[in-house]
Amino acid sequence: MATSPIQKTSGVQSTLVIHQGALGDFILALPALKTLRMSFPQAKPVILGYPRILELVEKRFYAEETLSIDRRGMTPLFNQGGSLDVGLSQFFKGFDLVVVFGRDGGGTLVSNLRRVCQGQILSIHSFPPWEERVHLTDYLLTQLAQYGFSISEPYPKLHLKESDREWARDFWKSMGVTPEERAKVIVLHPGSGSKKKVWPLDRFLSLAHRLQDHLGSKFLIVFGPAEGKETQKIFEGMDPTTFILAKGLTLLQLASVMEGCWFFIGNDSGISHLAAAMGLSTLVIFGPTDEKVWSPRGEKTAVVRRGVPCSPCPPERFFHCTEFECLNGIQMEEVLRGLEPLGVHIQS
Repeated sequence: MATSPIQKTSGVQSTLVIHQGALGDFILALPALKTLRMSFPQAKPVILGYPRILELVEKRFYAEETLSIDRRGMTPLFNQGGSLDVGLSQFFKGFDLVVVFGRDGGGTLVSNLRRVCQGQILSIHSFPPWEERVHLTDYLLTQLAQYGFSISEPYPKLHLKESDREWARDFWKSMGVTPEERAKVIVLHPGSGSKKKVWPLDRFLSLAHRLQDHLGSKFLIVFGPAEGKETQKIFEGMDPTTFILAKGLTLLQLASVMEGCWFFIGNDSGISHLAAAMGLSTLVIFGPTDEKVWSPRGEKTAVVRRGVPCSPCPPERFFHCTEFECLNGIQMEEVLRGLEPLGVHIQS
């Protein structure tokens, strides 16, 4: 990718980042966002994306303001030669630097922005070529380095406000969990945005009971919008004083509740990245996707995967596979062994 050095001058007083990725994609981009934030500390940072996700960063280091990518007038910006909204054109014109994360580096969006923006525009490819097998965070930072930025450390980190922590303290108190017990809570997320990334539920249940027998901990069971009613019903039938259900929470509330817990176990999902970004020891069960590209980044993360010949799946095969031995072949003992690098040891 040919790039030219960014003109880093004191004249950059406002920056806009456009990021349309899902939760995991966005969290893995946080080191890139930190690089931009630290490069222009005097500038007002604004991020355009999905409000459900951007709540995690608004007025929490990365952004002073966040805006919805679905706001009125945005659609023509994604169409070649479209008639651009006058109000939005004025809005974009007000930024000294616009950074666009996109599947093709922004493509049509960048072309249209160049028609109205007076500031500099940087185009960042959101995903590395499949055959390169380079971690997404490293890939994004490498692109910024090519623009002349001094890149930050490659560990995503979220920053909570005291009001977030106060909300979490009230949550745990309402569940009858003391601060001492909270520090020993195990977070489990048995779901994922794709059913093809989910370790069998019966093994998650067996794992939970095994951990409870040996560690005596309480559990926070995380339910996302993709989890079915059957899964929720099973956990709702378990002891509510031991298995505490986290459902209907915003991502910011969930991040706040998870902070300070002991460790996390989950599938390849955005919630696993959220746990790692909150500093939890994080173990992720990988199946068809490539852990070299998509594994959560943190100082205390580990991956369990079954090395079958067809894994990781290239995109065209992922959607047609019906066997998923890469997930179904993973046994509970393998997951327990995967905890050992995180300092958790369960006797056989």
